[in-house]
Amino acid sequence: LWSPWYTLHKTYAGLRDAYRHTGNRTALEVEKKYAAWAEGVLAPMSDAQIQQMLNTEFGGMSEVLADLYADTGEQRWMDLSNKFELRVFTDPLKRHQDSIAGRHGNTIVPQAIGSAARFTYVDTPADLMAASYFFDRVVQHHSYATGGHGLAEYFGPPDVLGSRVDGRTAESCNVYNMLKLARTLFGLRPDAYYADFQERALFNHALASFDPEERRMCYMVPVGRAVMHEYQGMLQSFTCCVGTGMENHALHGDGIYFESGDTLYVNIFAPSTMEWSKAGVQLEQVTDFPDGETATLKLTVKSPKQFTLAVRRPWWAGDGFGIKVNGAAETLAPLAKAAGRPQSQFARAMQQFPPASTYVELKRTWKTGDVVELTLPKSLHLEPTPDTPHVTAIMWGPLVLAGNLGPRVERRRGDGPPAAPPISLIPVLVSNQRDPQAWTKPATNAGDFLIENAARVITQPTVTTNVELVPFYRAHRRTYSVYFDLFTPEEWDSKAAEYAAERERLRKLEAATIGFAQPGEMQPERDYNYQSEPNRAPLRVAGRAGRGGDGWFSFDMPVFANSPMALVVTYHSTQQERMDFDILVDGTRLAHFQPNPSAEGFFDVQYPIPAELVKGKEKVTVKFQAAAGRISTIFGVRTIKADAMP
Repeated sequence: LWSPWYTLHKTYAGLRDAYRHTGNRTALEVEKKYAAWAEGVLAPMSDAQIQQMLNTEFGGMSEVLADLYADTGEQRWMDLSNKFELRVFTDPLKRHQDSIAGRHGNTIVPQAIGSAARFTYVDTPADLMAASYFFDRVVQHHSYATGGHGLAEYFGPPDVLGSRVDGRTAESCNVYNMLKLARTLFGLRPDAYYADFQERALFNHALASFDPEERRMCYMVPVGRAVMHEYQGMLQSFTCCVGTGMENHALHGDGIYFESGDTLYVNIFAPSTMEWSKAGVQLEQVTDFPDGETATLKLTVKSPKQFTLAVRRPWWAGDGFGIKVNGAAETLAPLAKAAGRPQSQFARAMQQFPPASTYVELKRTWKTGDVVELTLPKSLHLEPTPDTPHVTAIMWGPLVLAGNLGPRVERRRGDGPPAAPPISLIPVLVSNQRDPQAWTKPATNAGDFLIENAARVITQPTVTTNVELVPFYRAHRRTYSVYFDLFTPEEWDSKAAEYAAERERLRKLEAATIGFAQPGEMQPERDYNYQSEPNRAPLRVAGRAGRGGDGWFSFDMPVFANSPMALVVTYHSTQQERMDFDILVDGTRLAHFQPNPSAEGFFDVQYPIPAELVKGKEKVTVKFQAAAGRISTIFGVRTIKADAMP
């Protein structure tokens, strides 16, 4: 078991919740005994050993032990919580240094939640600095338009997203935990910025992660070009994201409203009712959001009550946002002025991120029957990746629009990533206009649009076509694109041939692949029986994991006994110096590494496997063995049908 603390944390958290939500004292006593067991496990370990242990995913142990301190008042549990702090990650955050790149997402997001929990209970400012700075960096520099982040579970460099939108992106566990962190931070410092993220992640990733017809959760919710949901059947695949998925969808109501003193915050537009028992106030919200553009708040109070109703004024509604109280319109300042934003055209152009929303504060004596009506207009706009402006998502207000590219292609066996779609499905947008309203028109259903005569496919680069757009959360059981390439006609002319050749090569490579092992990622390494001597840390280049160094490591790879086979190894151009190693198949030397001085970035090398090495076999052991030097970092290992590749 490669992540025991992650698994155990679920038991601790369940006992905590049983006590907190039902008052079950037995659950608390059992949790204390389990915590004492953990305390005993760590007691003989040195600080260095504990920090080494924390290099493997350990869930929310720091948070749940801080919660146990709060529930019991016993200092020993806060001390134990502090032992579960990965300092190589949190210490830089406390100094406002980004230590996120290359780290496993669902290891460090729960760590930030633990830091916020410790601050809540014992007022340690450094913990709050770490948690809040981490949240800001993830939201502003590491997140996709859907609110998700990461590629194959790992963070990449800040503001490098254009090259990372394809593949297994946006793990659902991470978004569950980021939503939890957003709600926690709002509770500590009410700011519409946190509610903005909650809205984005809830109405895009979270709703998209659950198939309401097939009752399936998503491990990954990909955001790339011509991709599909990575569904997992509830009765077949109980992964981490199935577990947090059930919890996430039970928490849709958490964070719609907050109260503080005499202020009631309305953060999220969703059909709901709430009771503010301390103030004797009930509120019902009636809305057809996210597809609709209005909301109505109806109040019931035991007796007339003065308080402030703080209604979030979303940035995406612009100056079209309207609010009426009992039919009378409120006078609102222009949004830019209300938010204190720069007014000059140059200053606005220099803003990298969407502006934060604000609040309209309605202070009055409220009585039963009072009604607040909201107008929430949405408009189309682009949200490009920061590093590659031609790679962009299309937004309608806060909603990501997905290109509907046809029915999903189901896997024949099991769950997980489906097969890659045909290359002809992948649309590219070509227009001199970056305003999407110039090449889209509304469709019949609210939130649906049609891209008219602006899409091309690389198999027919001169032929224009149309693409349906739907809110991403409604793109279930479809092949879709969240991010599109948007080129001017001149740019497209120079790119079309290049795109076609590379994507066709990758398509053929995927079709020919029998097995693919991703070095440096936990689950794929388990699947292909990764072995190593000595133990080695993974390396990440351009967001992709790999392994290299001294000694040897190996994978057990599937083969076809009666078909020409080849091994394809992925290298990177920056990882070739002073490398000297052999590649062996079942102990027989297949090749010796030869550098490629003309390569740029990732590149593949194909090694034919002699027929006698696979005869009568279903799998072989592929071993990378250092010679006089070191093993170049390996970023992928494939066995393929050699006759399916040119």
